[in-house]
Amino acid sequence: MTNKFFLLTILLLSLLLNSCGSNSLGEGEQAFTQQEKKFVHTLFLTEYLWADQVTSNIDYSTFSSPQSLLNELRVTPPDKWSFAMTAHEYDNFVNQKTEGFGFGYKDNFIVFLVRINSPVYGKLFRGDQIIQIDGEEVSQSLIKSLSTQLNKTSIFTVLRNNQFIEVALKPKEYTFKVTQSKVLTQGSKKIGYLRYDSFTGTSVAEFEKAFTTFKNTNIDELVIDLRYNGGGSIVVASTLLENITNAYPGQRQGYLDWNTHYKNRNESFYFTDEPDTNDLNMKRVFFLVTKGSASASELVISALKPYLGKTNVITIGTNTHGKNVGMSGKTYGSHYYFIVNFFVRNNTNETTGFEGIIPTCSAIDDIHHTMGDPNETMLSTALYYIQNDKCP
Repeated sequence: MTNKFFLLTILLLSLLLNSCGSNSLGEGEQAFTQQEKKFVHTLFLTEYLWADQVTSNIDYSTFSSPQSLLNELRVTPPDKWSFAMTAHEYDNFVNQKTEGFGFGYKDNFIVFLVRINSPVYGKLFRGDQIIQIDGEEVSQSLIKSLSTQLNKTSIFTVLRNNQFIEVALKPKEYTFKVTQSKVLTQGSKKIGYLRYDSFTGTSVAEFEKAFTTFKNTNIDELVIDLRYNGGGSIVVASTLLENITNAYPGQRQGYLDWNTHYKNRNESFYFTDEPDTNDLNMKRVFFLVTKGSASASELVISALKPYLGKTNVITIGTNTHGKNVGMSGKTYGSHYYFIVNFFVRNNTNETTGFEGIIPTCSAIDDIHHTMGDPNETMLSTALYYIQNDKCP
């Protein structure tokens, strides 16, 4: 057994992609013991942000999995985030590794997201509607089943641009990327566009490379696409803030505000005293956001407002998720526990409301265009604002 405080994160697994694993015990995973249940209960009674509202009387025998116990203990509302995962799942997340096909779809089986460098990247596209697989009518259970049959080819019949086409797809183990970037030109302005899907530790090298390009190109405006970014590491969020602006060395970006009994764990995070050569000095920033933009995504937006001014931190899309809290991970055996420990506040003590950040300009997530396409509704709205200083 280990009881270790390891990585401060504000993590939200908000995208249920077809590569998700099952709830059964995996190789090396231990049973959910009485001792572990007591350990989890104690975390809720002590370190949990709403510890004073947690029941002390629990019949441990009624819970067979970590998540079922967490669901019982967490205070809802507002907590809909505290969760458990296996060590293997955690390792895959932080290293951007997984297995399966690598796409997300809506209820009508229309693809809305394809992971960068996944097995189906460049083969399936946003807006594709899956009709059949191997001649069988598509269903959620069918996709889930086939996603676990690694290296087996299946024929997907999809409706694309009003035409039925067949695409051969094979689920695999893979390492994905979480960024794409480009420089757009609009009139005399150069606009840096960054798609950013997750605040993982390994993503820093990816977006640092993008910001080097932005710096060398001398961009005039910056658009960061966070529409499916459910969060991740606070350290990474802090690094992204530094890349956006180097004008406030040594100043506090924000802080973590624990419950009444654990104020000694409050922690601040700052702009670095020694900015990197690729750090920008943006006077305003545009963020493309949806309900899937959560946690660290909301932190970055909130942390910039005291410095750039609220009117210069422009959000395009819909309300964000409304996760203004974070977790400090704990381990027990093969399980990792992320329970809500603290509010995340910016330098003026503000925190995102549970209703999320209200967008400056409303815009739909236009799944019939690729992310980064200037004709896609959210990005085209940002480009309109850049030209006209107002929403369309």
